[in-house]
Amino acid sequence: MFESGIDILLDLLGTYGPKILIAILVIALGVYIANKSVKYLGRPVAKYLKRPPLIKPALQIIKYLIILLAILASLAVLGVELTGLFLSATVLSVIIGIVVAPIAANFISGAFLLSERPYDIGDMIYIPEIDRTGFVEDISISHTRITTLENTYLVVSNQRMRNRDVVNYTSGDIRIRRILSFEISYESDIEVAIKAAEESAEETRGVISKGGKISIMSTYYPLNPKAFVENFGESGIEISLMYWLKNPYYIKGMESKIYKKLFKKLKTENIEIPYPHRQLLFDKDSYQDVQEIPDNDKSKEV
Repeated sequence: MFESGIDILLDLLGTYGPKILIAILVIALGVYIANKSVKYLGRPVAKYLKRPPLIKPALQIIKYLIILLAILASLAVLGVELTGLFLSATVLSVIIGIVVAPIAANFISGAFLLSERPYDIGDMIYIPEIDRTGFVEDISISHTRITTLENTYLVVSNQRMRNRDVVNYTSGDIRIRRILSFEISYESDIEVAIKAAEESAEETRGVISKGGKISIMSTYYPLNPKAFVENFGESGIEISLMYWLKNPYYIKGMESKIYKKLFKKLKTENIEIPYPHRQLLFDKDSYQDVQEIPDNDKSKEV
C-alpha cells in the first residue's frame, strides 16, 4: 500500500511536476518584481501624489496587485479555469462583503481625506459633533489621530471624520474672528457700553487692534474690534463685540481676559448688567395659612 502511494505520487510529479515548478517560479518572480516596484516606483508615486501619508499605502496596493497577478498566472499554468474561479469568487465576495465593506469604506474615506486635504498634520481643528478641539498629529489610510487641548489622544476612523463637520482653524490664514455677546439694562448708555467693549478688546494682548482688513468671500472686514447693538431682549439690550485674534491657540483664555476687562469697565461706568428678578406675591388667605403652621411641624413648610 505504501509502495502504491509512492507510485501515485511519482506519476503525479511526472505529469504535473514541470507545471508546478513553473508555477512556483512565476510566483517567486512576481514577489521579486513586487518588492522591486516598491523601491523604484517610490519617487514617481511620491511626485505624483504629493502627500507623504498617501505614498506608503499606494505602494502597498501596487505591490499586492503584482503578487495577485502572479498567483493568477501560476494558476493558469496549472490548468485551473480562472472563469469558474472568478464566478465562485463573486459569490464569495458577496458573503465577505458584509464583513469587509465597513473596512473598505474606511480605507476609501482615508484615501479621499488624504487627496482632498480638508485638514493636514499640524492643523488645529474643531469637531462640533463631539465638542472637541485639538491638533492633527497623524493621518493614516484608516484613521486620524488628534491631540486634544486636554492633552489626550483622540483616534477617529476616517469614515466618521469624512461624514462629520470639521472646523479648520489654521488652514491658510490663521487669524480668526470671534464674537462676544453681553447685555446691558435699558437705562444704561449704549454708546458708553460700546466704547467699553471695544477698548476691552483693544487692550487685550493677542487681539488685532490696529488697521488692516481681511477678505472673506469677496467681502472685506476691518480687523479692529467693533461692537454693535444685536437685539432688544426681554431683560436688556444685547450687544455683540466682534474682534480678531492673531492666532486661534488660546481662544477661551482670550475670551476670559476680555470679559474681565469689560466687566471692570462697565462697573466703573455704572453700566448695569441685567439679571432675572423674582417677586413673590401672597394673597391674604395664603399668608394666614402659612402663619398658622406650628413651629414644631417643619415637615409642612414647603
